Amino acid sequence: MSQTAISLFLNGWLVIATILFTVILWWAYRRSARDQMDRNARIPFDVEGDGQ
Repeated sequence: MSQTAISLFLNGWLVIATILFTVILWWAYRRSARDQMDRNARIPFDVEGDGQ
């Protein structure tokens, strides 16, 4: 492969990785995701009965 092709591939990969990272951050920190994480974090404390 020529240096140009390798450079284009690496630059393309960098752009794709940056976009993917941004999408993952947006998905993880949106408001509804926080609410869901809070609900899931309270599951152990919401157990009723079972003598625990």
